[in-house]
Amino acid sequence: MEFSSNTIASRVVRFVRLPLFLLALASLPFFVLELKTPALNDAEGMYAQIAREMRTTGDWTTPHLNGNRHFDKPPLIYWLIGTAQSVLGETETAARIWPALAAWATISVVGTIGSTLYGVQTGFLSALIYATSLGPYIFGRMVMPDPILIFWIALAILSYSKSYMQPENKGQGPWFWILYAAFGFALLTKGILGFGLAAAIIGLHIILTGRLRDFFSRRLLGGTAVAAVIALPWHMAVARANPDFLGYYVIREHLLRFTGHRYPSDEFLPLSLFLFLTLVWTFPWTGMVPQALVRGIKRLKASGLRNSEDLLPLLWLTVIIGLFAASHSRLEYYALPSIPGFALLIGKLWDEALETGNKSFLKITADGSRPTAGGEEEIPAGQESPSRRGIVMALAVMTALMGTAAAAALVMLGPAKDMISQVIVDAWPTGGWTGSPEQMATLERIRIPTMASFAGAAVFSAGALLAARKAQFKAACGLLAVMMAPFFMLVHWGFQVVEPFESTRPVAEIVLQHAGPSDLIVYPEPHEYMWVGGITFYTGRPIYILKDPQFDGLASRRREPPERFLTENELFRLWNSDKRVIVVANAGGNLGKELLNGNHARLLGQTSDRAILSNR
Repeated sequence: MEFSSNTIASRVVRFVRLPLFLLALASLPFFVLELKTPALNDAEGMYAQIAREMRTTGDWTTPHLNGNRHFDKPPLIYWLIGTAQSVLGETETAARIWPALAAWATISVVGTIGSTLYGVQTGFLSALIYATSLGPYIFGRMVMPDPILIFWIALAILSYSKSYMQPENKGQGPWFWILYAAFGFALLTKGILGFGLAAAIIGLHIILTGRLRDFFSRRLLGGTAVAAVIALPWHMAVARANPDFLGYYVIREHLLRFTGHRYPSDEFLPLSLFLFLTLVWTFPWTGMVPQALVRGIKRLKASGLRNSEDLLPLLWLTVIIGLFAASHSRLEYYALPSIPGFALLIGKLWDEALETGNKSFLKITADGSRPTAGGEEEIPAGQESPSRRGIVMALAVMTALMGTAAAAALVMLGPAKDMISQVIVDAWPTGGWTGSPEQMATLERIRIPTMASFAGAAVFSAGALLAARKAQFKAACGLLAVMMAPFFMLVHWGFQVVEPFESTRPVAEIVLQHAGPSDLIVYPEPHEYMWVGGITFYTGRPIYILKDPQFDGLASRRREPPERFLTENELFRLWNSDKRVIVVANAGGNLGKELLNGNHARLLGQTSDRAILSNR
């Protein structure tokens, strides 16, 4: 086929006019602008520091954190950050740009999945819902492998739907190869878990829809080879260079983490809080989740497993949420890979509502069918119009909740802020919140903006409610989506406000003001060694670690190189020597008090939870 310049130009014009392209373009600034703020927290600093050490040492195989081998995650995110640092410098933007781009790219992938399963309009609505959901925005702008993993999972599912769910394909064409490439990159992003999540969703769908014969073909070997070429070289190279890698990586980081038998123990959210936060990440579409799920299940029952488009997103939710519900290692963001599944089902709900428009909504009979007039055949369950009453009630509840939250913010961040502070301390004891005077002042500072955010959400929700009552669902959906633009900006401002308590940069700045090139910097060994990432990244120099005796003899704590790990006695000998030593100690702790008893000891500075001391 010949392509003239006019033909190519016309295709480009048609592409840029596509609603999905315009949505992606409009969403881009929210994901990639102002990535330089807030400062990296300690976990983010870990990823940035490992990437820096790969660049400076030239060892792109074995990850090191402050000189210590660190096998907690596969290397893809370190490689990406390292390349970004080569171009953008060792900045927050360089660390965050790839996860942000992955979160943004997932919008288009989700939209294309929706178009493939349900049609173009549902695809656009699913992309809109994903783009404006709270979870992808918050965590997509953080340095973590999860946004990248979500992209690979979504791309694998899109490729599967294109290569196996289309009758004319049956595992043929380029999408087949993209599917296995996504498997390989998922494995390189978050290990066995990354590959397993995507494979479990797709594998269950293959079994339940009777596609095993199509799947187990000669091409399967070729696809497996593609995934292996992507993922195996690093695993083989790092295992060859580090004989203890496989035991640590497979047993400790996967099996023991899942069963909750790692020591030191992982943070672990109660199941109820985990499920609640999973729903929060779908805001402002949370109220639609129950009806979207019910309708998806009804359509599945009506169509059967083999013919239902809803089976894939329902499996998506079941595998992700079910796995982490059973796990003994749960953090607030672990269910984020399920958000595209929610977006697809909610997008389908809004699509049906838009198609209904001003048509009448009829009650559903007890058996799930919709009665019709004039003796016409009943419409099967799952194919009737969505309940306007359900959508209106969801929006009414959301309006009331947002209004209540606005009023509560005035009280709970003001007169009742002591109670809120204690709740934060109890829920996240290792999160850096201590209830210090500076932190309490911060609660007061965010009081009015938080109230305004919830009040604005209540106003927009009320507008959507009024529109839905008149069956103007396009306006209702649009109001909820537009509401998130100022909401996202206020969320970003909130992260900037709490930056001093979430990042070690203020501590590092005090250290760098006083530390000479030959001075030793000593930092207390944290509960998770990864938390030294912040101080090492922002000081840009090796840090000596004051050993915590509870981790002595623990195989997973390699404490490499050994000369950089000090006992308390060794620290005191250095402190009383001619060598200048700067120690970061817990504010108000016994260590700081003992060190300050020295003749020349002085306090260089202090943050809400850290004291920076020098022996001269």
